[in-house]
Amino acid sequence: MRKISSIDWRAAEEGFEHGTSSARLMREQLRRMAVWVRELQKAQPAAPFFDVAQCDRWPFFDLAPYVEPSARPDSEPAATLGAFLAEHAGSPLTGRICRAALNWASLSPRSLAGFAVLPDPFEPLLLVFERSGTFWIENGFIDFVASRVRLGSWEDHVAAEPMQSLDRATLDAMDQE
Repeated sequence: MRKISSIDWRAAEEGFEHGTSSARLMREQLRRMAVWVRELQKAQPAAPFFDVAQCDRWPFFDLAPYVEPSARPDSEPAATLGAFLAEHAGSPLTGRICRAALNWASLSPRSLAGFAVLPDPFEPLLLVFERSGTFWIENGFIDFVASRVRLGSWEDHVAAEPMQSLDRATLDAMDQE
């Protein structure tokens, strides 16, 4: 909740100076979510994670219940987040993503122990928001005004090359190129 509440949502709605890094972070977000989907499907092969009737969930969905079905954030942070988002974040998609990130943060270390080598699935997306990375989805693309990322399916992103660094200096350098 602290990370989400520190985001300057007005700047996120008005700023476009980090379009290149935001697009690269989104590609990393898609890759990470695809890796998680692949690993969860391996863990539960009898039930496909996504089927044709559920494809609208990709890529911005609540991943936590698939790792630990009983996981829920404490009621106070959830209520605080709801009130904060109602005041500061204008998009229902942004709210859905932030609630999913909060749910993810509520997972116990025990439930994540079997997935210890996998990256945090929400870190790149929260960085997009922190860096004024407003976006929208249109015609199969995630659009950042000056940059676009093809949405595709999770299978399209699972083998993508991972970002080596998500630090601010690296991201700023991308925007200067």
